[in-house]
Amino acid sequence: MARYAEDSKERIRAAIDFVELVGARTELKRAGVQRLTGLCPFHEERSPSFGIDPVEKLYHCFGCGAGGDVFKFVMETEGVDFPTSLELLAERAGIELVVQEEDPRATERRARRQRLLALLERTAGYYVRVLWEAPEAAGAREYLLGRGLLEASLREFRVGYAPSGWDKVLLGSRRAGYSEEELRAAGLIQRSEKGSHYDAFRGRITFPLCDRRGNVLGFGARAMRDNQGPKYVNSRESEVFSKGKQVYAYDLARAAASRAGSVVLAEGYTDVISLRQAGVENAVGLMGTALTEAQAQELKGLARTVVLCLDADAAGQQAMVKAAGLITGVGCELRVVPLPAGADPADIVAGEDGAEAMRGLIDRAMPFARFQVERALDRAQVATAEGRDRTLDEVAPVIEALPPSVLREELVQITAGRLGL
Repeated sequence: MARYAEDSKERIRAAIDFVELVGARTELKRAGVQRLTGLCPFHEERSPSFGIDPVEKLYHCFGCGAGGDVFKFVMETEGVDFPTSLELLAERAGIELVVQEEDPRATERRARRQRLLALLERTAGYYVRVLWEAPEAAGAREYLLGRGLLEASLREFRVGYAPSGWDKVLLGSRRAGYSEEELRAAGLIQRSEKGSHYDAFRGRITFPLCDRRGNVLGFGARAMRDNQGPKYVNSRESEVFSKGKQVYAYDLARAAASRAGSVVLAEGYTDVISLRQAGVENAVGLMGTALTEAQAQELKGLARTVVLCLDADAAGQQAMVKAAGLITGVGCELRVVPLPAGADPADIVAGEDGAEAMRGLIDRAMPFARFQVERALDRAQVATAEGRDRTLDEVAPVIEALPPSVLREELVQITAGRLGL
C-alpha cells in the first residue's frame, strides 16, 4: 500500500463535508449549534443515540459506543483499512494524493498494478464497442435485448462481446505496447499446449467484474453457442482478480445501498442489470456461485440488511440456506424475497407488470426465519404423524432460536395450524 504525504490526512479532513458523508447512511437532524443526531448506522435502534460534530468531524453513539473521526467512519461503514479510506475520501473530495518516497519494490508493484488495470479497462471498452458495432455480435445483442434489457442499462454495466477470433485482444494489446506476460497476468490470454497464446474469451458476452471504485479486475463471460464448453466462465485467479472476493456491481450499488440501509443480492449478471433497470439500484450479484466469507464481508460494507433475491428453484433455495449462516455470521440482518416458483428477477422485470411487480416483491421481503419455516411447511407430509413429526423437528430449532417476539408467535401459530397441532 502506498504511503502518502504527511499533510494528506488534514487536507482531506478539511475538504470533506461530514454532514453529507454521514447523511448518506442515516437521516440527521440538528440538535444544537455544533451537533446533529440520527439513528445509529452501526446498530439497530428506534430513538437516536448517534450524533456528529460537523465542525470537528467526529461521531459518537451512546448506544453501542461506536465513535471516531471521518476516516474511522469510512473504515467502519465501507469495511476498509485506513489507507483505503484515505483514497476513497480523496477521490470524493477531488484531492490528488502525493505519494511519499517508498521502497523501490513497492513503487514497482504499484506501477505494475496500475498498468494491468489500464489494460483491463482498455479491453472492457473494446468488448463494448464490439457488442454494439460488430456484425458478429448481432446474436448477442438480440439475446440481451430479448431479455428485456435496455441498451442504456447494458452500457451502464459495460456489458460487451468478445469476438470469436483467436487473437484479437492479443494483437491489439501488443500494438498498444503490452507484453504477453502482462496479458497473461491480467487473465486476458492463455497458453496452448504448443506454447502459443490465444484470447481467453472468444465468442462470449462479457460482464466486467469491478472493485468498489469501478476498476475492472476481470470478466465473467457467457457462451452464445452450445459447443463452447461451460455456459459461464470467469477470469482465472491472478494478482488483480479473486472471484471469491468479488461482488458483482458493488461499485454501482454502493451509494444506493447506503441510502436504503439494505442491499439486494441476486444470483446472475442479467438479474442485477434487470433489477437496477427496474429502479432497484442497491442490487448486487453473487455470480452464480456459493457465497464466501469474504463476499459476506463485502455485503456488510454495503449495508446492514441483506435481502436475498435468488432464483425460486431448488438450487436457488439451497443457495439461500448456505448463504444465511455467512451473512448472519458477519452481523447482518437477512431477509428473503418471495419469488414465484420457477422465476428469476430478470423474468419478472421482463414480464407484464415489469418493474412495479419486482419492486412490490422486494417490499414484501420476509425474515429468513419465516422463509425457512414456510419452506419446510410447503414440503410437509401432513397426512401421517411421522411426516408431521419430521417437519416439526425441522422448524422447531428455527423458531426456538428467535427471541420472544411477534414473529416468533406468528410462526408458532402458522406451524400449529398447518400441522394440525
